Amino acid sequence: MAKPVRPEPKYFISNTTGNYQHYLDTVFGNRPMAGFLGEKSTSYYEMPIVAKRIKNCIPKAKFIFIMRNPVQRALSNYRFSKQNGFESRSLNEVFIQELDVPKNGNISTSVDPFDYLGRGEYMKHIKSYTDLFGMDSLLPIVFEDLIGNNELEPIWEFLKLPSIQNHFGKSFRNESRIEEVDNEIIAKLVAHFQQKNNELADFIGLDLRLWETK
Repeated sequence: MAKPVRPEPKYFISNTTGNYQHYLDTVFGNRPMAGFLGEKSTSYYEMPIVAKRIKNCIPKAKFIFIMRNPVQRALSNYRFSKQNGFESRSLNEVFIQELDVPKNGNISTSVDPFDYLGRGEYMKHIKSYTDLFGMDSLLPIVFEDLIGNNELEPIWEFLKLPSIQNHFGKSFRNESRIEEVDNEIIAKLVAHFQQKNNELADFIGLDLRLWETK
């Protein structure tokens, strides 16, 4: 599998040409072509226009969606924004008091750094892709299951590739630590995502009950 020149190229966020050769030249450069091309651009999944651009350029593309517990994802996203100077509110001000987002004109990111809840509402994002590419073109994976089972075989089967490695090491795991969070915040986040997670589970056919608690 050929890897991009940049780890997260985000090509389809700004490029609208639909020219496959331009995509290859820009993302993979002069690297030798392989039987399979793969890139990781996490911003793609929350932008419906990107799904349309990919469809126009790579109509038979396949997608792997790795979904983390949305409660933990929201808290981790908050921590990232806080560490990078985007966020000035406390956890309580964000998730309980729901104060307005800070006014900061100097933020330059590909996506909204304050969309803590929206990013974990996976159903609406996945449907942008299944509506265009079909369910067979998408492999949903629960992050906690992936690192718990330490097993990559379903990915190789989905991509119709020979097994390359049946497990990954600790260095590949996302182990971002989150400071102790008040139970009121956890309870509110769990309640926010509960129905959305149930709808997602029915849609993709996966057991998401492990997300019902912190």
